[in-house]
Amino acid sequence: MKKERKLELMNNMFNPRNVAIVGGTDNIMKIGAFSVLNIRSCGYKKNSYVINPNPRYKDKKIFGLEVYPSLDKCPEKIDLVGIVVPPKAVINTVKEAIDCDIHTAAIITAGFGEVKTEDRQTKNKELIKIADKGDLIFVGPNSMGLYTSEDRNSPLHLGFGVMTPMPGNIAIISQSGTIGTLLCSSINKIKYFVSSGNEASLLLEDYLEYFSMNDEIDVISLFIEGLRDAPRFKRLAGRIKKPIVLFKAGITKSGSRAANSHTGSISGSAKIYKAIAKQKGIIYTDNITEFIHLTKGCSFLLPLPEHYPLRIGIVSGGGGIAVHLADLCEKHGLHIVDLKNKPDGKRLINEISDLLPFFWSKNNPFDLVATRDFDLFPKLTELIFKYDLFDVLITQTSALFKNFINTFKPVDSFGKKMKKMMSSAMDAISNKNKEKEIELCLKYPEKKIIFISPIMDFNDPVFDEYNENKILVVGGNPEMAPIVLKKLQDYQKFYLD
Repeated sequence: MKKERKLELMNNMFNPRNVAIVGGTDNIMKIGAFSVLNIRSCGYKKNSYVINPNPRYKDKKIFGLEVYPSLDKCPEKIDLVGIVVPPKAVINTVKEAIDCDIHTAAIITAGFGEVKTEDRQTKNKELIKIADKGDLIFVGPNSMGLYTSEDRNSPLHLGFGVMTPMPGNIAIISQSGTIGTLLCSSINKIKYFVSSGNEASLLLEDYLEYFSMNDEIDVISLFIEGLRDAPRFKRLAGRIKKPIVLFKAGITKSGSRAANSHTGSISGSAKIYKAIAKQKGIIYTDNITEFIHLTKGCSFLLPLPEHYPLRIGIVSGGGGIAVHLADLCEKHGLHIVDLKNKPDGKRLINEISDLLPFFWSKNNPFDLVATRDFDLFPKLTELIFKYDLFDVLITQTSALFKNFINTFKPVDSFGKKMKKMMSSAMDAISNKNKEKEIELCLKYPEKKIIFISPIMDFNDPVFDEYNENKILVVGGNPEMAPIVLKKLQDYQKFYLD
């Protein structure tokens, strides 16, 4: 298929006028049910249909969608079809789609190229041949589907992963549906997501090229087990000026063997991928938590101020975390600003001294000496923002305060009563200060800030409002903050040098 035609069809795939799911069912123990539920739950407002020839669905609906016995019975021509039928029915379903002049599909069904038996390999080749001849491109097979918010008023999740992201500016290409779904759920601001599966029709490189052409995308994140066209990948990576975050899995013998049976991909050495990343300015990681925070960081923090090394300020409720973060920042080549050597620094110390006990640290990091006045966190943030002393501020978020109460586990009725009372009070304080923090970030968009929360996981629902406003929160593992900053600094420096 010519490149121009493939790109035209990919436009239809990621902005369909309607969608049909073949194999949809109301049995919630089956993938076909989740595929229908996701279409209904993601905000898709355009026409969608379920195809199931089972007589029990005649004149009925599945989760509110009309059911038809075959694609040719749909009341309009279908743009994109999802296929969740048993493996033996996939090829006939693709033929039916072609007969109905359908040119794009997402084949969620597994049991093709990843299975190394002769009959399944033969079926895989037959599937590719039929699709090519019929001018049809498809995601998969062995895929968890796709998500697109190309039309922000009608985002579509065609797949069975449990996620309902919001429209955003991040693109994700994942050879693991599970990892991709985790990334989408944790970031929650997605433009495109595709679980590429076996890549029998569209390769990772096809998605990479297509997504790179969209000006709205801030970052493209890749979970790779193996490349089908490494030379093309290198050419694209050298040409694309958007940040690319690369997670390479299958770097050991065991991992490589698992990758081959998972999606049929051939893994390569970690050294090779690291070398490509270094040469092409790709941000490389082999840590899932880091992968999530790097993706968010590229979208939420870039571009960074052009100071090398970055000037870092740290605010914490207690001294231990502040000391630890200072060590990590310095270890990763970031600069912890000494305020006592700067006139504005001395002025800032004096202003903060009016708010804190006399025994506070009087320097950066700012140790708030276990204050119980939680309003101080946003107050100090606003004071610090007045001065051009830091490129990035790392501070604890007010959203975590109420979760401290959950670590209190009383054993008697009095303690439980006190916990309930404290929890109610902390809810009000946390919500008020969370609103203030978000307000400050929107008021000073040029200021870069990372909120940390040592006791809350990075995908805690309380962080949804921060994600919606493109504010980075590092949850559960504050060590990620300096690691992310170091890698983003190196990425930006690569393109400026």
